[in-house]
Amino acid sequence: LDRPVALTVLAVSGARVSDVVDDQLPRFPEGGVDTVLISIGANDAVHLTRAGDFERRYEQVLDALPEGADVVMLGVPDIGSVPRFAQPLRFLAGVRGGTIDAVIDDLAGARGHTYVDIAGRTGPAFRRDPGTFFAADDYHPSDAGYVLWSQAITADLLGSG
Repeated sequence: LDRPVALTVLAVSGARVSDVVDDQLPRFPEGGVDTVLISIGANDAVHLTRAGDFERRYEQVLDALPEGADVVMLGVPDIGSVPRFAQPLRFLAGVRGGTIDAVIDDLAGARGHTYVDIAGRTGPAFRRDPGTFFAADDYHPSDAGYVLWSQAITADLLGSG
C-alpha cells in the first residue's frame, strides 16, 4: 500500500459466523478503521450452518462495521481440495463451501463491497500441489498457502486482479 498500516487481528481459528457476532465484534476497535477484511465461512460450511442462518448472521457482522470503512469480503477457500477429508466427504465439503461462498459473493455485490474469490483464484494451486500449500494438519493453509491467499487479496485491493 506504500504507507504504514496498523493491523488488528480478531481472527480465531475454528470460528463460525455466530462466534464472530457474539465474541469478536464486541472487541472491534473503535474509530480510525479504514479497511476491514472478513474471512468467515469455511467453518460454517464444514459444520453445516444453514445458508439462510449464515446470511442473517453475516449481515449482522456487516451492519456492525464502521460506516465509510472499505470492506473486503474473502470468499470460502476451495474446501473440496482439503487432503484431510476422504471422498466423498471432500466432494460434499466442496459443495457446501460453494453454497456459503455464493452467499458471501451476493452480500458483497448487494452492499458494494469487494469480494475476493479465494477458491477460484487459489484453489487450482492447492489442488495441484497440496504438499506445498497445506500445513502439516492437511486442513489449514501452510505459510506458502497464506502467501498465495494474500497475493489474491492484494491484487484485488490494488485493482490488478
